[in-house]
Amino acid sequence: MRMCIRCNTEMLEGLDIRATMNSDKLRVTRPETSGMLPKNYFGELKAAVCPQCGYVETYLSRLDKIQQYDK
Repeated sequence: MRMCIRCNTEMLEGLDIRATMNSDKLRVTRPETSGMLPKNYFGELKAAVCPQCGYVETYLSRLDKIQQYDK
């Protein structure tokens, strides 16, 4: 459970971040299933959004992969 650092409200987690067609904006969307993943895949960039103040936080979905990177 992530808590908003601004207003201490429980955040909505696990949201996707996507670029628009023109790649000039990013969108936060609900997750969709994906196909094959590349070998160097560390995880998806996910978003958590505070429903109270609108603060957005990003985080990596797979910490186990990135923690093994330096080893």
